[in-house]
Amino acid sequence: MSERPPHGSERAEQAADPADVEAVGYGPGDVVQVPDRYAELPVYKEKSGRAGRWNDNLSGPDPSSVYVVDDRYLYATDRAGRVTHAEGWLGWLPSKENDERRNLDAQRAAGEPDRQWNDDGGHLFATKFDGPGEAINLTAQSRTQNQAVKGSDNWRRMEESWQALRAAGIQVHASIDVRYADGTSRRPSARAVVDRHEGRRSPRRIFKETTPQPTKDRE
Repeated sequence: MSERPPHGSERAEQAADPADVEAVGYGPGDVVQVPDRYAELPVYKEKSGRAGRWNDNLSGPDPSSVYVVDDRYLYATDRAGRVTHAEGWLGWLPSKENDERRNLDAQRAAGEPDRQWNDDGGHLFATKFDGPGEAINLTAQSRTQNQAVKGSDNWRRMEESWQALRAAGIQVHASIDVRYADGTSRRPSARAVVDRHEGRRSPRRIFKETTPQPTKDRE
């Protein structure tokens, strides 16, 4: 197991645990590898954009395709062009650079036309992990999952645990499967996540989305 640096010490990247690299099939400094189950799909290699110069190819991905973005993150789409799988070794981005990664227009549009009134545009890989700002890395996500909710074991809490590990320089690989209730909805019904770090594999965690009840003001 990797030791965390003392509080206040300078952050340094640690080597990934060899068991994690062997299980995943590639290391943090390698180009993400396409899983065998996607071997028959076309693969596109793209660079993500920044504020004012977004990559249009990542704003409306092709159906039944694989995208390797920044050599770090992989996204696989289904026949409807929806991302159903994403994976990669989590990056680390200083807070002052997060704004360049954040695409507010894409976040507001995520999940349309099936987005619900209490949804946010939620990242699969957050900007603090150097996740792309384009739509390929976004889905509609309920605020109860995406935002800090006291006492909740939600998506945000999981991200915070990843952030603590990465702040200590510990390498984390995450694999996310995005589930949909039917073949047309643009709003996920759940995200299923497995991560690896320090030679250990987490249990599969399921973050379910619920459809909110309309309020009197919205009926």
